[in-house]
Amino acid sequence: MKKITLLYGLIILGLASCRKEDRPEKTTDERLSEALTTYRTQLAGAENGWIGYLFPGGGGGYTFKFKFDDKNRVIMYSDMDEEKAATAQESSYRLRATQLPSLYFDTYNYLHLLSDPDPDVAGGSEGFGYLSDFEFSFLSASTDTIKLKGNLNNSSLILIRAKADEGDDYMERAYANNQVIAQVANFQYYYNKISTGGKDYNITINSDQHTVSFYYDEGGFKRFTTEYAIAATGIVLRNPFINGATTISEFHDFEVNVAASTADLYSGTTKLTLMNEATPLTFDRTAPTKMYTTDYDFTSNNGFTMSGITDAQRVNTLPNFVGMQFVANAYSNPLDAVFFYFNGGAARVGPVFNTRLDADGKMVFVRSNFGLQGTNPGAAGIVVVNNFFTQFSNTGGYYAFETGTNCYDLVSVTDSKNWIRFY
Repeated sequence: MKKITLLYGLIILGLASCRKEDRPEKTTDERLSEALTTYRTQLAGAENGWIGYLFPGGGGGYTFKFKFDDKNRVIMYSDMDEEKAATAQESSYRLRATQLPSLYFDTYNYLHLLSDPDPDVAGGSEGFGYLSDFEFSFLSASTDTIKLKGNLNNSSLILIRAKADEGDDYMERAYANNQVIAQVANFQYYYNKISTGGKDYNITINSDQHTVSFYYDEGGFKRFTTEYAIAATGIVLRNPFINGATTISEFHDFEVNVAASTADLYSGTTKLTLMNEATPLTFDRTAPTKMYTTDYDFTSNNGFTMSGITDAQRVNTLPNFVGMQFVANAYSNPLDAVFFYFNGGAARVGPVFNTRLDADGKMVFVRSNFGLQGTNPGAAGIVVVNNFFTQFSNTGGYYAFETGTNCYDLVSVTDSKNWIRFY
């Protein structure tokens, strides 16, 4: 009887062992398939869609509004310009199982514009666009937030589930909000100061490149720069500014008074006042050399802002003007140049000069004997270019403030009402 009992126990144990082996763990493909189903349900199930904050590999930040359906179609808006903020564009999308579950926007749409290698399409660099993406891998997901990474250029795309009051007009409101913020560049002087946590900071909001920079003195010059994306009521910083007990991750509810050159705004519940001042709290003595020795040709679309007036010297009145470019060592000796491109880029003209980098942190553009080089833009055009060069070659020189990747603002040391943005 004992042998029969022992044998029965061994049989039961063997059957149990077989049943466990009959239930193998899910394969990688099965887990990927389940993840894709979950993501598809989450994307399409957001009744009000998603607010997308895109930070391309080339810098800057862009905001999108997406509405996904369960038939692989997506409707989107973008803050790239006024028309795209108000006009819906429909595209297809796919979820694919590559090394990571991935979201593909697979027909040409607003996202693709930022990747277009033709600079005439959206203004990106030739051959690269803005180093953006339209194919993304899922990194993480919660009920209200999905984080993705670009498969080619490592762009960051953050999707936030839209609220009931963030409907189809959201991007129009966000775009209008950015135009309000951009008015800060029309204050009398270049320098703007905020005070928080018992400390003063100069702050530059570059609404062209969607970056924000903090400059302050703490045992020497300190700078913090990050991209931002716009929201309907403010801006969202890609990386928070942290200094001691001060943390700033967004600004909202801007009230800009151009006539008084002041602005009120909030960081969280803290009200701040932006004060416009003639002199900086501090400046970077190494920035001029860094800019000059960077292997990059800097561009500007508007020339100088003077006393709050953008393109005060009206460089955009040159025939079919497309932009201007600062070219270090354009000629031997060495000689540098600023070229004005006109006639749709088919012709250029500009002053030739030497650049002097002073030990006290100033950048001075010294006139040469070569005058203007290039194609004659006509009498009126010559006046414009010469007016520009009169200011550009001011003997007082310029401080340089880095506002992003290959982005610099040059501010007149003599009079900070006069400054120019290169990127």
